[in-house]
Amino acid sequence: MIDPDRIRGGLLGAAVGDALGMPVEGLSHQNVRTYYKGVKGLRGDEKREDLGSGQWTGRTQRLFALARALAETDEPRALAQRYGEELVALRPVARRWDPATRAAVERLAEQREEPSEETGPATVGAAVAAAPLGVWWADEAATREDLLALLAASLGVAHPQPEALAAAFGQAFAVRYLIERDPDALEGGAFLQGVTEATAWADDQLGVPGAGPAARLRTLQAHLGAFPLDLQDLCGGTGPAADEAWPFAVAMVARNPALLEATLLPAVNVGGDAASVGALVGALLGALHGWEAFPADWREGLEDREGLEAEATRLAEALADG
Repeated sequence: MIDPDRIRGGLLGAAVGDALGMPVEGLSHQNVRTYYKGVKGLRGDEKREDLGSGQWTGRTQRLFALARALAETDEPRALAQRYGEELVALRPVARRWDPATRAAVERLAEQREEPSEETGPATVGAAVAAAPLGVWWADEAATREDLLALLAASLGVAHPQPEALAAAFGQAFAVRYLIERDPDALEGGAFLQGVTEATAWADDQLGVPGAGPAARLRTLQAHLGAFPLDLQDLCGGTGPAADEAWPFAVAMVARNPALLEATLLPAVNVGGDAASVGALVGALLGALHGWEAFPADWREGLEDREGLEAEATRLAEALADG
């Protein structure tokens, strides 16, 4: 049995990280420092003025859409259909959805066929939504082939590019790895090595062209003592590309797995795709430490906290029932 608090941590931790990064999404590190004096807690977006303190973006919407679908079925085709239905239902309340997701959901809503060729860049969107699959994998006696099939069928609805799916596989593996570990005994280097090997396997299975996300992780292995901005440089930035924001997030957790606030806040304050970075780091730290380890003001200030906790509990109960 997985500790339900760590299931809640893996899902709601992503929502908290999303809400922390939301105000500074798209800003450079310099602008984060200049205009916000650094993110120190939940606050609204004072520039765009579209979201307030504790509110989350479409990243959390899509992650919990997958959690709801996964609570009903883990058969790949049925999960893809159920997840697609959840995404279509979210269209009227979509928050800052990336163009690829919006276009894919429009096709689903209008029952149009997917384009025959993949279009658009491989982004981090699939990895951000992958935490529920990591929770599922930790609970089930499933192979990595099983997980990859489930992941590709569901998250491939909006993010079919091999690089995007490889990063999502790596994030699911990382959630599974952390949710099963003693937080007081976790060794960051071993964690990063495990995620690198799992992602390299996914790269091969998916036919990722070129280096892929695993190559970026290999580069980071020798630099876990580096400052966050140096890790950002080694990732080529922390933009929405699958081999930027996600490897950076994994390295930040591997660098300081025992320190929740002191890992999550610096990750967000680096800038770039801060809401995605926050969601990724928050999910990993939550899977390791549990929901109750987050600061009380973050937990209490999170939008619809009780509703999200109920969703996480529902997934936990569905997995426990088998």
